[in-house]
Amino acid sequence: MNKRLSIVLIVCFLMLNLAACGNSRNTADHVPANAGANTDQGDTATDAEQVTLSIAMHVANVKEQEPYMYGIIQKFQEKYPNIKIDLQGAETQEHVKKMKMMAQSKKLPDIFWLLPAPAKEMNQAGLLLDLSDFLKSNPETAASIDSKMISAYQDGGKQFGLPYQALVTGLWYNKALFDQYSLKVPETYDELLAAVKVFQENNVVTIAKGAKDTFSTWAFLGMLTRYGFFDKIDNIQAGKDKFDNPDFLNFFNKIDELRVNGAFPDNVSSLSYFQAVEMFTSGKAAMLDAGVWETKKIEGSPIGKTAGFSWGPTFTDGVGNQKVAMAVAAAPLVASAGVKDDAAKYDAVTKFFGFFYSQEGAAVMAENEAPPVVKYTGNVDKEKYPVYADVIGKLNEEGWERPAAQPDLVVSEAVANQLNDSIYGVINGIYKPEEALKLIDDKVSK
Repeated sequence: MNKRLSIVLIVCFLMLNLAACGNSRNTADHVPANAGANTDQGDTATDAEQVTLSIAMHVANVKEQEPYMYGIIQKFQEKYPNIKIDLQGAETQEHVKKMKMMAQSKKLPDIFWLLPAPAKEMNQAGLLLDLSDFLKSNPETAASIDSKMISAYQDGGKQFGLPYQALVTGLWYNKALFDQYSLKVPETYDELLAAVKVFQENNVVTIAKGAKDTFSTWAFLGMLTRYGFFDKIDNIQAGKDKFDNPDFLNFFNKIDELRVNGAFPDNVSSLSYFQAVEMFTSGKAAMLDAGVWETKKIEGSPIGKTAGFSWGPTFTDGVGNQKVAMAVAAAPLVASAGVKDDAAKYDAVTKFFGFFYSQEGAAVMAENEAPPVVKYTGNVDKEKYPVYADVIGKLNEEGWERPAAQPDLVVSEAVANQLNDSIYGVINGIYKPEEALKLIDDKVSK
């Protein structure tokens, strides 16, 4: 009897333990599951706060080649630590080709630099984010960017991009050389021609240029706008007018007159653009046809304390407003339309654009002596950065009209190439002005 009782008690005890273990095991199965669900929700929330933006640029080494963009990205991440930037870079042609391939597979980066023509094509294909809402939500930002720079990237009722940087070009000058020969830094063509004659007598190059790089005609393209280029170009491209017209011929005759009087280096045809820059920065030329991307190099050169920047000469026989400043949108910064599908990413993209076009962003550009796209209201140390201060002063100068674009950016690539080649053809004495213009018309008609 005692043995049976003991067995019954043992069985009961085991059953109770098994039941307890069963309850315990069921509880263990459910609690971690619920905890796991809560943890997953927490992780999801954390993931939502941490956003990664891919940004692709047109240079292989952004830190070295576009230090202002790199600096803006660093400052942006400091301000928004939850937004991480995946920065990519490739040489311009490779980059553009890559963007076109990624567009075909609809795997574009979130934000990227692009040339105007392919950007317009991608916009028409519905691949780019319309930034109209961004501008409407940020009226101060919109007001701080020149309206023509904004309109340059509008098409089909969409704002498909905003200017990444300002293309600012003209004539650099070394005031020390002008002072040495008691010459005024020229504001008009007549003053420029007078200076050319004096410099020629003293074996000084007036305008350093290198024809081996035919794209380097920036100041002369700016001068062309003072002969009614934008009043004529639509009719020219429609076949109703020609480049070989009396006004453009007047301008090309001026180029030829400068050549005849020795304005350019004797070996201009064999010089590269970079050799022309070296000629100017070493004090061997009075002026240089270039853009403000050379600011830092000129600032650190032997002529840094006496260098200045001008928009180039005005002309008494010019057409329309002569106070035209070649400060235009160079290429757009765009965003993939796909970011609109992710609320957190879209918010991050708009924050980046907001920062890039803010005074904070402009200050980073100023630190790197690059021309801000927005009107910069910060202070520039004129003692430390005299050349950059002069550039900012010119950009903020009242009374100067800005064209819609640089002339060779509103025509086909073939016409643009011939326009540059024709200008250098006259500078080199290869083409007569009439011949140079007719060659451009030949490209327009094809």
